[in-house]
Amino acid sequence: MKSADVRAIAVIGLGKMGCDWIVNLLEGGYTVIGFDASQDQRDSAAERVETGLRWVQKKRHPDQSSFVSDKKQRFSVVPTEDAFVRQAAQQAQIFLEVVFEDLELKCQMLRRIAPQLPSHMLLWTNTSSLSIHTMALASGNPKNFIGTHGMNPVYQMPAVEVIRHKDIAQTTIDTTLEILTSIGKNAFVATDVAGFWVNKQLIPFILEAVRALERGEISVEGGDIGLQGSLGHPQGVFKLADFIGNDTLYRVAVAMYLATQDPRCYPPALLARMFKNKEWGVKSAKGFYLWDGFKATKPRDFSDQAFTKADTILEV
Repeated sequence: MKSADVRAIAVIGLGKMGCDWIVNLLEGGYTVIGFDASQDQRDSAAERVETGLRWVQKKRHPDQSSFVSDKKQRFSVVPTEDAFVRQAAQQAQIFLEVVFEDLELKCQMLRRIAPQLPSHMLLWTNTSSLSIHTMALASGNPKNFIGTHGMNPVYQMPAVEVIRHKDIAQTTIDTTLEILTSIGKNAFVATDVAGFWVNKQLIPFILEAVRALERGEISVEGGDIGLQGSLGHPQGVFKLADFIGNDTLYRVAVAMYLATQDPRCYPPALLARMFKNKEWGVKSAKGFYLWDGFKATKPRDFSDQAFTKADTILEV
């Protein structure tokens, strides 16, 4: 497979990350075939993709008045998995999975679908920390399988972490880098270890900030102002967590802890409560901040959840 041969990309998983990837792929001129097991996700995907395309038009293509309508015509949602697989096999050159950050779920899907796809098709997975090699083996086509970890939101953040594993073909890495470059991404290659490069650095950092909040050492607002004004962070750590999604943050932390037994990756009780209560950040309008769309309206006060005495009960 050469990058010049790629015309269409099949995307399974139409949640936030999936739709953000689709926006970027459409902007790059590719045709996209989409599917999700959830009827709600399928029904709302076109609207969410259009919202992303409007942002892209405003920021990067202001002179193209028909940008959104032209790109939307290249996107279709398929109603069933069987139909999606057939259409992907006939029309697409890349298969991109963007389902939940759950290794067994991803492997089950790959074992079911990948054998029905052409052997020359490139297989991409968007994951924040899960074992690429494990998924590659589940696909039955490890030489063509590669990790493509997009940053959130994908169509705004230029970096993509490209994850190699021990059974990958070099042509898969080269072609993937060429395609990502063609859609304006700054792609870099990392190794298949827990957390790869970015989250291996980021997750312990965020979790320690949550622990500091849990200990009553800092407030949400003060913590973010301090990092912005002292270290040059564009938004601070708590706002970043809300953009990532505190559900994703929790899942990635657990996956990294299970893989490494590194106590820095063990999620604090406060984050576990937020995961359970669906205080996931931007996507649920409530996290470390209250949100109106992508606008933070108010930092939350967690002082009543801080450790204050030795017999504190850590309820989740």
